[in-house]
Amino acid sequence: MKNKPSPPVGIACSMLSVMLLVGIRTFASPCAVHAGGSMGACHWAAQAVFGVGIVLLVLSLVRIFELDEGERRGLSLGIACLGVLVACMPGVLVDLCATASMPCRTGTQPFCIAVGVALALTGGIDLIVRLLRLLKR
Repeated sequence: MKNKPSPPVGIACSMLSVMLLVGIRTFASPCAVHAGGSMGACHWAAQAVFGVGIVLLVLSLVRIFELDEGERRGLSLGIACLGVLVACMPGVLVDLCATASMPCRTGTQPFCIAVGVALALTGGIDLIVRLLRLLKR
């Protein structure tokens, strides 16, 4: 039996990745540049999230067209792990502003947590389903 593409998971992850990339640059952007032109840690957290978002988008697009079952599992594992990284990036791995009312605390951090968890669940559930199918053989 010939393997066929299995695009639903890749499409869902691609949409979440695009939402992450657009959101971190628009409505969920961190604090503005400080007086004097210095950039706070929240700016660098957003930059890191953007970089991880690009990698997520590439993995998701590859996942759409991948035919090999083992590589699908690997891509889903990668997407799940990077989703956890996105959720942890602002506030856990990279500090944010100390004031709770700043945009990075009220917008960027919750947005990254939500999208990161959604990506981790999508990739993780797909991986578990594929591993269970493998065990049934």
